[in-house]
Amino acid sequence: MKEESDNQVSLETAYRNAADLLKKNEFNLAEQQLSEILKKFPDDPNALRLSGVSSLEQEKPEVALIPLQKAIRVAPEFLQAHENLAQAWTQLGDLKKAETCFKKCLEIDPSNFTNWKSLGDVLSDQRKDEEADKAYKNAISTDKKYLDLQKAMSQVQKGNLGEAERIYREILSDDPNNVDALRLLALLASRTGAVDQAINMLENCTKIAPDYALAWENLAKMYRQKDDPDSLQKAAFCFSKATELRPDWAEGWAGLGTMQTRSSQHNEGIESYKKSIELKANQPRVHLSLGHVYKTTGNQEECINSYNEAISFDNNFGEAYWSLANLKTYKFSGDEILNMEKRVELTEVPEREKVHFLFSLGKAFEDMGSYDESFEYYKRGNDLNRGRTTYDPKAIEALSERLKLFFTEDRLNKYKGSGDNSNSPIFIVGLPRSGSTLIEQILASHSKIEGTMELPNIMNIARKLGNSTKDRTAYPEVIDTLQGIDLTDLGKSFINETQFLRTGKQHFIDKMPNNFSHIGLIKLILPNAKIIDARRNPMDTCFSCFKQLFARGQAFTYDLSEIARYYVNYVNLMDHWDKVLPGYVYRVQHEDLLNNQERVTRDLIDFCEVDFESSTLEFYKTKRAVKTASSEQVREPINTKGLNQWKNYEIHLKDLKFHLESIIATS
Repeated sequence: MKEESDNQVSLETAYRNAADLLKKNEFNLAEQQLSEILKKFPDDPNALRLSGVSSLEQEKPEVALIPLQKAIRVAPEFLQAHENLAQAWTQLGDLKKAETCFKKCLEIDPSNFTNWKSLGDVLSDQRKDEEADKAYKNAISTDKKYLDLQKAMSQVQKGNLGEAERIYREILSDDPNNVDALRLLALLASRTGAVDQAINMLENCTKIAPDYALAWENLAKMYRQKDDPDSLQKAAFCFSKATELRPDWAEGWAGLGTMQTRSSQHNEGIESYKKSIELKANQPRVHLSLGHVYKTTGNQEECINSYNEAISFDNNFGEAYWSLANLKTYKFSGDEILNMEKRVELTEVPEREKVHFLFSLGKAFEDMGSYDESFEYYKRGNDLNRGRTTYDPKAIEALSERLKLFFTEDRLNKYKGSGDNSNSPIFIVGLPRSGSTLIEQILASHSKIEGTMELPNIMNIARKLGNSTKDRTAYPEVIDTLQGIDLTDLGKSFINETQFLRTGKQHFIDKMPNNFSHIGLIKLILPNAKIIDARRNPMDTCFSCFKQLFARGQAFTYDLSEIARYYVNYVNLMDHWDKVLPGYVYRVQHEDLLNNQERVTRDLIDFCEVDFESSTLEFYKTKRAVKTASSEQVREPINTKGLNQWKNYEIHLKDLKFHLESIIATS
């Protein structure tokens, strides 16, 4: 009897010693102690479990399985062993087995908050959202403070945001480090438009609980909303942190991929999208996004495969069909055309997807030479899209008149000597579909010039200027309240904010076409910048805009008469800039470039004040990311296939031709 008692004391002492060694991360010594215990007591469940814990602490979950499973065979109701086994399966990525283990834990102890929450996480990672919600609710019901959180969330669902905020703040007054209440209060703040406040709260969450994956996820999405370069980089960091904590989070990998590609880290973006798809194949939009990156980087075969993968998971995904059409080189099969025609008539297909199908059918019938059917589909798509916008051509024209009244020769001379002196930026302006991507590709083939993308920065500066005064003095009139140093600072901010997209070459290109409205502003803040006006035959330009379904913006392109008005307004405004800033804007006529490539290219390079390089004549060999609709066309030598395409539709374009008559006569 005494010997048995001594053995028990000896076992407890050895066990405590092993546990203490594990706490100190002295794994070898701990395992030696556990080995000695198990030689004498091979079925001791505590020692078996501790052996498994040691392996888990050393990130060897596959080794942990053996002792943990044996511990459970010896002691079927051993809660901690089931918890550790669930942890091992989670680390190994077998979420189904982890789910089974956590459910067993909850059979043993239904009131365990941590296990309900862990079960919710495992179910969520398997996209079993309804079951996950139930698990989270059960977790909340086991703890008084979480019952209060549940009450607050219930108030949010009912629309009682003020009451929900009161409950969250009451919880935080008692427990300032309650990261769940802080995170939910941040989400509430974002719903009311207080995004910066929400970001501050979520940043506090991650400081209090650095391993709180959900807080990192929410913070990433908040930064993504802000859409400025600094926030993009912060969003990428947060998505990276969240995926590090939750490596099986498919949505997080996709979010990281989006942030990387928007920062021109295309290879990294491809890998992140592929990781997301590997975790969860049925994500049509992620396949689409991956296809877009392949298109941007010139990998057309993988691009088409990705678009088709998106369609395979959602046959009503019109945007994927349009993405194929928008390659400009893809030809739809008869079966694909029949399928699209069917989708257009289905009531369950969302209107936005129908727009994509209609434009895709317009391109399909254009490729077949069936121009009447093609025009009908393009028109139906544009009519449907026009009804979804609030575009007002009068507002655009009114702004242009104010720009002309404000930016006079006298006012521009008044600010001479102001602005940042950098000569790095080269702006390409004009209408979309005017040959600007070709000009960019030619220039970006020069060793001292790099292309970036259509940058929103100048338009953002103009918008912020209009919102910068208490009396909301409008842009451009607000410029009269600025000093020379303010204009210099604005120029510097443009250079600094675009730095993350550049690699250090002497010049970089901003190809945002809409910047033609802001040439006066550019002259004031970046007086040494180069501005190139990409000009194309007005009928080709306007009809090409009508055929193009833009991802965002360019709302003027959905109606032929409104396109004509916009084009006339653009030409009149450019005439004004030529008058008040003679020689500042260099015009490239698209047709002239196609017919006299070397002469126009040499003149263009000379305007940019760099030495001529023959690589600019072989621009199609340049390997670079191209994000616009012309990405595939600029990877071919110059040709005249796109000239006068409008004539195939001439019978349908009488009104367009009439509205452009004065421009055509002088062009």
